[in-house]
Amino acid sequence: MLVLALQTALNHNHGYITAFYYVGCGNPMTELDTIKEMSDDHKIVRDTLLEMVDTIKKKDVTKAFELLINLDKIGGPHFRAEEETMYPELKQFFGDQYYEKILTEHDTVINAAKKIAETLGKGSLTNEDSQQLVKIIQNEIMPHPITCSGLEILLERLSASELETISKNLEASRKADIPLLEWADSIRARKA
Repeated sequence: MLVLALQTALNHNHGYITAFYYVGCGNPMTELDTIKEMSDDHKIVRDTLLEMVDTIKKKDVTKAFELLINLDKIGGPHFRAEEETMYPELKQFFGDQYYEKILTEHDTVINAAKKIAETLGKGSLTNEDSQQLVKIIQNEIMPHPITCSGLEILLERLSASELETISKNLEASRKADIPLLEWADSIRARKA
């Protein structure tokens, strides 16, 4: 009989929660790097989006564009791993309709990032531009990391081999280092 237990330990260096999974009696503990990596990415995105909102409100186009570039760089490998392995592995729990919903969220995020880049590309922001960009971030981008963080509770239910598949894909995606918008336009099978 398998004994499943979840233990959390606070990583004092970074303030993140690390999860450990025990499978079977007497088996060694295996750290769930996949869950931690995905969670850490979501926290970075959250913090960057919140900083971006503040920066846009101050109309600091240069800093806002730097933050967008950081999100683009993180988002490419992250979205790729989600779509190529994580979501297909999790589909067993939530089915086709929810699977389509989260892919549609990716479409929304990609299109929102393009709108933000286009507006920031003008070099300056009007009051109207600033308000519109804040709304785009709050309503079209921020909901996705919130939704995805909720999927972490389902990642805990995957087998070690399923988690390893996701981890390998995330590592390969990070190594390829293709930003989100480039990946969406050139590699992603689904077009936003």
